[in-house]
Amino acid sequence: MINEEIRHFVDRVGHAFVATADAEGNPHLAAGRGISIMEPDRLVFESWFCQTSLKNLDENASVAVVIADPVTGNGFQFLGRVEKTVDTAVLNGYAPELEPTGLPQVQWRLEIRVEKVMVFTADAHSDRPLG
Repeated sequence: MINEEIRHFVDRVGHAFVATADAEGNPHLAAGRGISIMEPDRLVFESWFCQTSLKNLDENASVAVVIADPVTGNGFQFLGRVEKTVDTAVLNGYAPELEPTGLPQVQWRLEIRVEKVMVFTADAHSDRPLG
């Protein structure tokens, strides 16, 4: 599903946008870095996601992830489900000059099982999954 061309693109861009929705379908968009491809159908994020993203994932595990070149805006959209969330780091006020307010801030590892990969572009496109 995720071929070498897509893998290299993801590694080069290095950041993504993640769309979640709560149980009623209210959307939320977050940005994250630290994305990698672990298997041909698995994306893994390790980033500082906000509480809204995590609350939404508790209610609805479906996500859309877009990785796009910042210059062209073209890239790939991945649709799937978060199968695992793990907290990997916590900022707890020890370094207040470096930490944003609203503690604690938690870094999360999200493991996403990809069900579809599509081209992402502002140009004409079909939204058909790639082979």
